[in-house]
Amino acid sequence: MKRIGQFSVFLLISPLILLLSLMPFPILYAFSDFFYRILYKVIGYRKDIVRHNLKMAFPEKSEEELLEIEREFYRHLSDLFMEMIKTFSISAKNLRPHFRIENPELMNALFEQGKSVIIYGGHQGNWEWVIGVKDQIKHHPMAVYKPLSNPFINRYMLRSRTKFGFDFVPTYLTTRYMARKEEEKEKVAYGFLGDQNPLPRKARMWYPFFGHKVPVYTGAEELAKRYDIPVLFLEIKKEKRGYYKAKLTPLALSPREFPDYQITERYFYMLEESIKRQPEIYYWIHRRFKHAKD
Repeated sequence: MKRIGQFSVFLLISPLILLLSLMPFPILYAFSDFFYRILYKVIGYRKDIVRHNLKMAFPEKSEEELLEIEREFYRHLSDLFMEMIKTFSISAKNLRPHFRIENPELMNALFEQGKSVIIYGGHQGNWEWVIGVKDQIKHHPMAVYKPLSNPFINRYMLRSRTKFGFDFVPTYLTTRYMARKEEEKEKVAYGFLGDQNPLPRKARMWYPFFGHKVPVYTGAEELAKRYDIPVLFLEIKKEKRGYYKAKLTPLALSPREFPDYQITERYFYMLEESIKRQPEIYYWIHRRFKHAKD
């Protein structure tokens, strides 16, 4: 019965997703403007979580400053939802101008050295649109993802994303995938988003993210050390509505030389500094400080 319900949901929403995705950007953003008012001013979607997160992250800011970040965040969130829907029908050629890497030569040089690379990013800007950069890089791109609870929508999403040439690997298969690729000596760009919350009992490390000690994932570092794969930090910046630019920064080019968990510490430091530069485009609706130990 559960699968019948999930399939029914898929049948209901998939035509709407496709219809919206076929809209040109100006109309899509008009929908976003309307959606923002519903999401923020009428429903107040997760507003209590967003306000709590912002106060925890920026205690030095005034109520007026926090409120301005909050409003701009919800405008960005509405755009993000529409842009994710657009991904279902947009072509690689049409997506290309909307997301570019500022300095792809950094990872392309590692490719020429015969090395894979781990790209370590966070939930900022439109992280999904990184799938449009395949023609800018030489590595075979891969992204780790958490499957959706509805398997029909999950397959629908994967079909629309894999057309851009990326491998999408569920979290529970990541280790197996990397072992195979490294054994085959294929040069892969492994994409990780490391800023989600693990359960405290499963965390091997706690880090003072914005001054509050929280449990963090260390899997990317552990895999980097296992295979001695260089790690680059990916910062996503929003240039204007619908246009994003990403910058790569060396995080650990020789990961085995680093003490345990120092790579993860450096990642969170870089991420925090990046968020401070454009706080309104970070994904504040997750419970970032749920398990915080102040």
